[in-house]
Amino acid sequence: MHILIADDEVPARSELSYILETLAPEATLYQAANGQEALELVEQEPLDVVFMDINMPGLDGLEVAATIMEGPDPPLIVFATAYDEHALQAFELAALDYVLKPFDERRLARTMERVRQALKERAVLDRRQSAVRAYLGQTRPSGGLCKLWGQRENENWVLVDYADILWVVAEAKKVYVQTVAGEKLRVRHTLKELEPRLEAHNFARVHKGYLVNLDHVAEVAPWFSGTYLIRMDDEERSQIPMSRRYAARLKKQTGW
Repeated sequence: MHILIADDEVPARSELSYILETLAPEATLYQAANGQEALELVEQEPLDVVFMDINMPGLDGLEVAATIMEGPDPPLIVFATAYDEHALQAFELAALDYVLKPFDERRLARTMERVRQALKERAVLDRRQSAVRAYLGQTRPSGGLCKLWGQRENENWVLVDYADILWVVAEAKKVYVQTVAGEKLRVRHTLKELEPRLEAHNFARVHKGYLVNLDHVAEVAPWFSGTYLIRMDDEERSQIPMSRRYAARLKKQTGW
């Protein structure tokens, strides 16, 4: 079993690590001091469970957990929290695991029993993962972590910053993002799902098959019959078609 402890407090990480070494001596333990380190380890290591502190500075634990849960084969999430009784009831109703600070070894032992059971039974694991996604979908902060999972041709998955995406395109019933680094990565979302998520980060729908990052638009040129070509600021000056319908919408949105 591979376990990650994500907490910005060294004493809390040390205490939890000590208890887990006793409860699961066979486990490989990893530690992250913040949300960014946690995401990097999720990309790099075959993790089974993440003990996630909710109140970390910088990236909020809920937002980090939500991003982890969007990835391929996500690990189980166990929240470490000092929330009051009402918040704990909400976690329980959503079928989430949680542990209270300061940590109690008997409580952690019960959590580890549930973790082992969930990892053993695929149906149990799927139910828990669905419950976590549903809960985080309701509670994740708006405007938080700005990253998206993308799959490379070698089938490895990476997290891409919104700012590093030039455009999103739908091709042959699949959706891809084109990055500043020149990579074309497959994503698991539809354009319809991504449009409201990316709008707040200066992306615009310009065609039924394209979302474009306006921060990377070099120029817009008239094409024919009221349509346009968008030239991007990459080295190839890539061209993206813009239909009349979406051109009218963009003009209204931006005052163009």
